Amino acid sequence: MADKKSITLVSNNYWTLYKFRYDVIKLFLSKGFHVNLIAVKDSYSNKFDDKDMTKYYISMNNRGLSIIGEIKTFVELFKIYKKINSDLTFHFTIKPNLYGSMICRLLDLKSISFITGIGHTFIYNNFLQKFIIFLYKISLTSVKEIWFTNQTDKQLFDRLNIIKKNKTRIIPGAGINIPENEPIYKYSSKKLFLMISRLQKEKGVLEYLSCAEKFKNNSDINFMLIGDGNSSDPSSIDMSLINQYIQNNSIIYKKYQQNISKFINMSSCIVLPSYREGMSTVLLEASIMKRPIITTNVPGCIDIIKDESYGVLCEARSKKSLLCGINKLLKLDKDKISLMVEKTFLHVKHSFSKNIVLAEYKNSLNHIK
Repeated sequence: MADKKSITLVSNNYWTLYKFRYDVIKLFLSKGFHVNLIAVKDSYSNKFDDKDMTKYYISMNNRGLSIIGEIKTFVELFKIYKKINSDLTFHFTIKPNLYGSMICRLLDLKSISFITGIGHTFIYNNFLQKFIIFLYKISLTSVKEIWFTNQTDKQLFDRLNIIKKNKTRIIPGAGINIPENEPIYKYSSKKLFLMISRLQKEKGVLEYLSCAEKFKNNSDINFMLIGDGNSSDPSSIDMSLINQYIQNNSIIYKKYQQNISKFINMSSCIVLPSYREGMSTVLLEASIMKRPIITTNVPGCIDIIKDESYGVLCEARSKKSLLCGINKLLKLDKDKISLMVEKTFLHVKHSFSKNIVLAEYKNSLNHIK
């Protein structure tokens, strides 16, 4: 390791590193770098066992606001950064971006911040939002590049004078693998609407549940919800509420599944009524599998479903608008849906391929001399 240059990836947990950055990590290893991973320990930590890889564990509450807890996280990160002295560090998710970038500035280390989504903080205009903006302005001053998953988030940071425009790039999230054999759209008169999401209010879960209840007596139309909640997250939806909808036959519920492609393939339509996204992996997967999509006209969703020739768009935070969107899709015939999914497939294929994303990471290595 002493002779090797090192690259560090910092995220809120190992699950996100495994699900969204595994190909990036393999790329860096193939280029001869030693890779350091820093995140909160979870069941996915054991997925990383390469001899040219070192794992570090930190204590971090993703949405916690305890001053003592935040100081502890900052000190832990500082000690690790000082020890490994990485040649280039990538920060993902909000706290690694804020604290990690600030530490790199203090230690004169090179870093790239990837704003994979601006989080629930920017949905509400309050003191916390103003404080987060202040921290971003301090922490992002010395980074080499700032990556965004969508143009809207970049424009927001521009408007708030958080960043220098010449440092920014748009990267299509984690990207998506394009299948060698193009799938064929299959139409069915029986409908299974599917939502795959964390069980959080800002994902539009409550709106989805309300709409599902309207169809509970229709045996030809079913609604499935896949996802997990987090009792420590104040925006998380309590399972007792989910259970009410299960018991009255409004929804079929499953905890988060490793192989979501299997369930997308079973579905007739993917629904994501989110209030805001960075870049939705679920919508990318649905697009590449040629499933029609109902989603909201918000950042991170409209980058994929650009207008109603790509899918059905509705207003965020509106049960009425989502219900109208569902009814609209139910009225579309096979030919119209087929044209819609074909157009979305081609858009995603040309703009969101994983090869595009990996090429950007390769280019970032130019910062290492």
